[in-house]
Amino acid sequence: MSNSPRALLAAIEALRLPGPVRILNLSGDQERVIALSGMRRALPEQVRLLSGPGCAASICPAAELYQAIRLTERHPVTLLVAENMLRLPLGGYVEGPRSLLEARNRGADVRLISAPVEAVLIAQAEPQREMVLFAAGFETLLAPLAGMVLEGLPDNLSLLLCGRRVEPLLEHALASTDPGFDALLLPGNRCAVTGTLGWERLAKEHHVPAAVAGYTAASIMAAIHAVLRQRCDGEARVENHCQAMVRPEGNAMALDQLYRAFDLVNGDWRGVGRLDKSAFRLRYAYGIVDSGDRFPDYRSDLRAAAEKMPAGCECAAVTLGRMEPADCQQFSLGCNTASPYGPCMASEEGACHVRATGGHVF
Repeated sequence: MSNSPRALLAAIEALRLPGPVRILNLSGDQERVIALSGMRRALPEQVRLLSGPGCAASICPAAELYQAIRLTERHPVTLLVAENMLRLPLGGYVEGPRSLLEARNRGADVRLISAPVEAVLIAQAEPQREMVLFAAGFETLLAPLAGMVLEGLPDNLSLLLCGRRVEPLLEHALASTDPGFDALLLPGNRCAVTGTLGWERLAKEHHVPAAVAGYTAASIMAAIHAVLRQRCDGEARVENHCQAMVRPEGNAMALDQLYRAFDLVNGDWRGVGRLDKSAFRLRYAYGIVDSGDRFPDYRSDLRAAAEKMPAGCECAAVTLGRMEPADCQQFSLGCNTASPYGPCMASEEGACHVRATGGHVF
């Protein structure tokens, strides 16, 4: 079978599906390819592609965002942050800025970086300036960050970390009567770090077909065909369509660095709640680079209403794949790319932002 998107689409159309199949992806980059290719419109009506928890910025707890904003307001620090974090809003009423962009517009020293290593270079260039790297991400960001921690950060650089692993969220969903999805598309770059053995266990225990995909329309279509074929055959396993980069055991060096620098602890997911063993925290031995040990903790000052999604925002349901972005009453109206209301629209990797950009049929 040809691996062109059109040939794969024909193969998918030829399958005799037992009923509707909901396929959840876990990658903002894959979601962008799906949206911009018009893949959803091209696939058979029985196949639904759902955008899931692929954007770490969108699930970053409001308390962490509030802490970052307060640090820039009350201390002479430079906050270093990726662009997808800049416009994330706090929910409800808060005194002062509701986002890092507002804080920057009011004079806070908030600087954009595209990779954590840039934070090291900036801190080295200005050794007299205290700096905080505010980082939100999954294993693909955390593994190289762990390597930086192990090598030693500049004395004037500390971390405010929102690191998450998505498996506990899916386990939580799969424990319910209807998790909202029937199959999984797994991100190739993340699986290159973690491996696929853990996903194999999840697929077998919950009888959920899964496939590792890359970041082209052809790779994603091949993975979709794989999980649909499993569904037709009553099977559930992980098929690897990124064999050049993904191994069952993962990247041993990256995993070693990850778990030498960070502990797994219970963590909050914005709009979802607290999940066991879902968050990465600096190990005690590296507490010296934890911004929480250098500055006061302002999280407890945040009002309960501001910890939630903004009123009328359905980003939590979108993140879980239980609602399409367009089904939110705010989508592209009160909440749009020029003036985002919720985190999934505020982050360029968020499902709502990606979906609002439109697309075309491949």
